[in-house]
Amino acid sequence: MKNLILTFAVFFCVQFSLAQKSEVNPIYIVDNVIVSNVLLHSFDPKDIESVQVYKSPSSQIQQYDDLVKNGLININMKKPLNLNKVSISEAKKKLNLTSESRFFLNDIEVHNDSILIAEDLLTRARILQPDKKYNNYKVPAISVDTN
Repeated sequence: MKNLILTFAVFFCVQFSLAQKSEVNPIYIVDNVIVSNVLLHSFDPKDIESVQVYKSPSSQIQQYDDLVKNGLININMKKPLNLNKVSISEAKKKLNLTSESRFFLNDIEVHNDSILIAEDLLTRARILQPDKKYNNYKVPAISVDTN
């Protein structure tokens, strides 16, 4: 019995420490376009007009409500940037998927297909095929990590 309790205690401690280390990645939006962290670091801070941080849904960012879960940082630049961007519906077409395909950013499902993303994020896209053993998708899904 002592071995069982000790094993459970060790298992619990390991799981707890792994849960503490899980990385939470906010979504960065620059001039209404979701960008990668790499692209974000290429901006000159002097060109930033304002920054808003959201941790819960807000009427100001209603179209991004799905993505607020891990935090959302909205950056407005003094001068508009010339970013290559696509809507999520256009991204699905570029990746030869149907409009019914699911789309995930940092493991959060996005339901608004009109949201704009920087086109460089598509180079990071993984296509997840439906597989009842590993996921419950009926259609393919696109998964994009912004890091």
